[in-house]
Parts: sequence; C-alpha cells; structure tokens
Amino acid sequence: MNTNEQAVPASRRPPSDFERYAVLALLLLLLFACYLIVRPFLIAFLWGWIIAISTRGLYNKWVSLLHGRRKLAAALTTILLVGILLVPVAFLGASVADSVPKLIDWVNGIVAGGLKEPPSWLAGIPLIGKRATEWWTTMAADPEKLRVQLRPYFGPIKDFLLAAAASIGLGVLQFALALFLAAMLYVQGDAFSAVMDNIATRLAGDFGHRQVAVIRSTVRSVFRGMIGTAAAQAVLAIIGFWIAGVPNVFLLGMATFFLSIIPGGPTLLWLPAAIWLGANGSTGRAIFLALWGLFIVGGSDNIIRPLLIGKGTEAPMAIIFLGVIGGLVAFGFLGLFIGPVVLTVAYNMFREWMQSFAPKPAPIADAPP
Repeated sequence: MNTNEQAVPASRRPPSDFERYAVLALLLLLLFACYLIVRPFLIAFLWGWIIAISTRGLYNKWVSLLHGRRKLAAALTTILLVGILLVPVAFLGASVADSVPKLIDWVNGIVAGGLKEPPSWLAGIPLIGKRATEWWTTMAADPEKLRVQLRPYFGPIKDFLLAAAASIGLGVLQFALALFLAAMLYVQGDAFSAVMDNIATRLAGDFGHRQVAVIRSTVRSVFRGMIGTAAAQAVLAIIGFWIAGVPNVFLLGMATFFLSIIPGGPTLLWLPAAIWLGANGSTGRAIFLALWGLFIVGGSDNIIRPLLIGKGTEAPMAIIFLGVIGGLVAFGFLGLFIGPVVLTVAYNMFREWMQSFAPKPAPIADAPP
C-alpha cells in the first residue's frame, strides 16, 4: 500500500447516490409530516394571511399613532376587526343555527299531523301561486299521501340542516383563529415578507420578486372590493327594506353584507321579501322593493366592485372577474382570492413571455456633426 495515499475523510467525500436519495426521502417525509400537522389550521392560516395583507395599512396607522408599539397596535387592530367582522358573523351564525331545530320540528309536525288549509296569500304569488294552492289542497285532504311523498326527503334534509348548523359553528371558530393568526402576522409581517421575497428571488430572480408584489396587491384589491361592495349593498338593502316595511331590517342588512361577497347573492333576500309583501297585499311596496333590489342594490355591485378591485391590480378587470367567479366555484369562499391571484400571475407570466419575443427598437444613430 502506498504510504503517500491517505484515506479521504468522510466529511469531505462526495455523497453517494444512496445518501442523496435518502436525504431527499427524509426531506419529503419531513415536509409531509409538517403538512399533516398544519392541515387543520391551513384554511385559517390562509384567511389570516389574507386579512393581514389587506389590513396592513390600518395596522401601520396604529403603529404610527402609538409611536412604534407594534404589539399594542396589533392587538388594537385585531380588536377592531373582531368588532367589525367576527361579532356580526357569530351573531348571524347563531341566529341561523338556532332556527335549524325549529325548522326540523316544523317539518316533523307537518309529517305527523298533515297540512291545514292553504293560506289565502299563497294563491296571490305570481306564476306559481295557483299551482301551489292546488297541490297544498290535495295534500291537506290526504295526509298519508303527503307523508309518503315527504318521507324519502326528510332524512337527507334533516342531515343537511344539522351539517349546515355544525359547519356554521366551525366556520366561526376558523374565522376567530384567522384573526388571531393575522395578529401574529402583523408583528412578524416584515420578517415574513422578507422571507417570501428572498425565496421568490432565489427561485425566479426579478420576475419572482415582482410576482410576489403582484400577489400582495391583488389580494389587497380583491379584499377591498369585496368589503367595500358588501358594506355599500348592506346599507342600500337596509334602506330598501325599511322603506318597504319589511321586519328585521338590520338582520337582513347583516345577511346582505355576507351574501354580497357572492355576485348576485343579495337576490336571495330581497326577492323573497318582495314576494312576501305581494302575497300580503302590499303590491306597491313589493314592486318598489323588487325594483330597488334589482337596480339599486344589484346595480351598485356593477359599479363599486370594479372601481375598488381595479385599483392596484396588474391584470384587466375581465381577468379579475373570471378569477372571482371561477375561484368561488372551484375552491369555495377562499377561491375568491385564489382565483384572481392565480389568473393575475398567469396573465403577467404570459405577458412577459410575449414581450420577450417582441423586437427591440433599433438604437438611434448619433446625428452627424
């Protein structure tokens, strides 16, 4: 053996293929374990991140007023958001959940005792009133036939109502957790943003850094458009319900605020209210409420939402609108933000890719002396 040859230290020896694969497998296993741990909080974390980005300006104003006391500013911002967002959500959810047992008892009573004579206002409902009255009269005369027709649907409807009540409670808890996580992100937001910018820059250079800024601005604009439009439609709906004489105007206005997140959602409130007014003989008020809901409440969505969302986005309004609708269908309420962000980033990637093929302008020759 040559004495001049020395064994290469293990720390300096290049890793073998087996060692590289083993490290990769351990890394993937670690990432999967992390995903399993944070999966119950993933939705709440995403909502907290969205809220923290969208209300960062409010937090910065508190920091300025409190002379840099970030933790106190985060606490005050969170308390304000709890009063504006969480308390109405919890109140509305409790009202809906409280009505579920009453609705189940009412259906049980119908199945057990049958229907009474149809109310007089039912025949006055346009288009369907006459047919509904005939069906009601037939079922009232034959309770057993009613039970036979309703029995196959009663179980699924009951399960759906109970699941809906449970999901409302879970949604309120997730929203409370989201606000708590948003408070944490307020304090650590600068460090978290720096990490995201660093990762994006290392992966895609300047393009990645720009797309992180696009994501932030898009989320902020969509959130501003949603909340601003919902607040405006809620106020307009309260005015319309009050003029028309509909009871519980503030509860209906609060429900309008949350349904306004979905394009066309307030129709689920003002249309039944208008039908109810017409069925009770208030034809003029019913026509007024229908026109108010269609043109004032519904028309404000077409004006306010594009104005608020269009500011600060790096894509045409048509792309944002498609992202909102498609994201809602694909991912639920969280898709209201996922959809516009994904389409905006894809649009910017496609635009930069097309610009890379555009001919560069020829340099201007120096003028002769």
